[in-house]
Amino acid sequence: MKTTRETLCYFRPDAGGRPIPSVVSFKPGRHTHEMYSLADPKYGLKVGAHHAGAEADPNSPGEPQPHLIERITAWAKETYRLADSEPVGAETCMYTTTPDETFILERRSRIVVGSPCSGHGFKFAPAIGERLAALAVEA
Repeated sequence: MKTTRETLCYFRPDAGGRPIPSVVSFKPGRHTHEMYSLADPKYGLKVGAHHAGAEADPNSPGEPQPHLIERITAWAKETYRLADSEPVGAETCMYTTTPDETFILERRSRIVVGSPCSGHGFKFAPAIGERLAALAVEA
């Protein structure tokens, strides 16, 4: 398992009152994605580069990486109509990634283990919740 510090940015979209769609941009020839975006209740749009950050100690502070802010901003400009072309905020989050980038959702005797890690678990929260609940009620 490895831990990386990822950069994400927030934007104010010019959506014309329409809902903001979640978007995942896949890497050609790979099972994973490169960029993702989803609606954000405060600013309107959250955008991040998937698995672009360096390995980091989660107990040490870190800052958003300028080169990733530039990359995220360029993708957001190509993908969305923005009210302002610059991000209104940027921050970091920590990813924990298994060697094969899969979730750990299993039962070990009477204990259910749930680690929707690999940086994309939050996007699957309803399905992960259903799977963990099913594991919890198994005899």
